Amino acid sequence: MKRFLTFILLLGCLTISYGQAFKGGLRVGFTGSQISGDDLSGFHKFGAYAGGFVNVPISPNGKWKIQPEINFTMKGSSTYYRGVRARNATNKYVLTLLYVDVPIFFKWNPWRGLELEAGPSFNILCYAEERDVNGKMRGRKPFRWGELAATIGVSYTFLEHYGLDFRWSSSIVPVRVPGDWIINRVVKKQFNDLLAFSFFYQF
Repeated sequence: MKRFLTFILLLGCLTISYGQAFKGGLRVGFTGSQISGDDLSGFHKFGAYAGGFVNVPISPNGKWKIQPEINFTMKGSSTYYRGVRARNATNKYVLTLLYVDVPIFFKWNPWRGLELEAGPSFNILCYAEERDVNGKMRGRKPFRWGELAATIGVSYTFLEHYGLDFRWSSSIVPVRVPGDWIINRVVKKQFNDLLAFSFFYQF
């Protein structure tokens, strides 16, 4: 709590120093995700992506900013079928992970409207479920309650308050470690990989 209050105080001091106010906003979009470490590949798990953010300039010209956020993010993994062309229905697998993500971005504005962003993200797992052709899978190795990830992205503000954002995120530490056993879809250490596209409105 002391570190959090110190961080908020520091941002406040920076804002006063540069004579500029915080800006906040909301975002909504979608994700494509996969799990590195299962026997599948490709960003075939689609989900929702929504949240809010604030940002504050940390340079006199306003080209550098810090932007903390809180986002609801759907992650996971799934097999991919092409409608009636799917032949191996017994291979069905869907992993759904729901996270509350708390990233802190360092943003740089090289050109008007364009911003590059990068930073760590501290994420909390709220829900996890694995399903196959028989329904919910029981007795699975649990996922860790927390995730540390690295995220990079690019955003473009095309009107005064409206913009688009594209991000790539990957776990730094495993979100699940199976141990010495091997079972369906759990063959080694597992990591989240995520692509996120969103539309945002900045007040």
